[in-house]
Amino acid sequence: MPKQPKASIVILDFRKSKRVCENVESIQKQITDFDFEIIIVDNSCQAENAEKLKTLLKFPNVQLHINETNIGYIRANNQGATMAKGEYLLIVNPDIIWADKHTLQKMVDYLSKYKEIGILGPKQINDDTGKVAMTVRAFPNIFLQVARRTYLRRLPILKDLVAYDEMQHLDYDQTQDVDWLQSSFWIVRKSLWDELHGLNKAYFIFMSDPDLCFRAWEKGYRVVYYPEVIVHADGRRASDGGFLAFFQKWTLRQHVKDSLIYQFKHLFKSNPHKRFTKR
Repeated sequence: MPKQPKASIVILDFRKSKRVCENVESIQKQITDFDFEIIIVDNSCQAENAEKLKTLLKFPNVQLHINETNIGYIRANNQGATMAKGEYLLIVNPDIIWADKHTLQKMVDYLSKYKEIGILGPKQINDDTGKVAMTVRAFPNIFLQVARRTYLRRLPILKDLVAYDEMQHLDYDQTQDVDWLQSSFWIVRKSLWDELHGLNKAYFIFMSDPDLCFRAWEKGYRVVYYPEVIVHADGRRASDGGFLAFFQKWTLRQHVKDSLIYQFKHLFKSNPHKRFTKR
């Protein structure tokens, strides 16, 4: 009889099957004192991509669900999470490579030790530059999101505000509480995930990560950046691009749409991270 997994790793793929295979191969090398499962959800709608992913079924701890249509980032990750049996849920981008064989053990141990932490994220290194990925942000402000992509970011009045929004001052070598972490690599208490009903389905691709972190802080759980663990990513982001890219990229237009939904949802709410810190 198979053992109950302690951790469930959900990987959502969109036409990155080669990198997903590398991701899963690196996960299988993790050294843990507990069992874990890997749940792959494919939104690619490509037969060739699906066939490549099916090769991963050689691993007994891998499940694969191939969607007939692209149901979006939020719904697909929620779909994967409903299959999860672990006490800890990991949301992991397809391009992640687990270079350290003790990554999973370290993160589970840290959450086990600090019960007040709801969401934990590692340091990420981008393949393309070799630099630390800026996965930590202040809670979103749509005006600053626009300013970041235009000449406005260079104006004296806005320069410091944009820098703070991007957390340019952050010491990425220090474990610390943060407003929110990009969901490229999260470990979340499954009990908290279920309490919050997962990612908010009001969004399609973007903004569900700051939204979930916001709601975690509201529930009294800490969101923590944990650089004692390092993972690697390909450095490509669907929301990359400046102002002109808005007219060229559907993903960037969707980012704006999701950002507006986020702003209206949290318009009159104060920062729950700051409220928690004051307590």
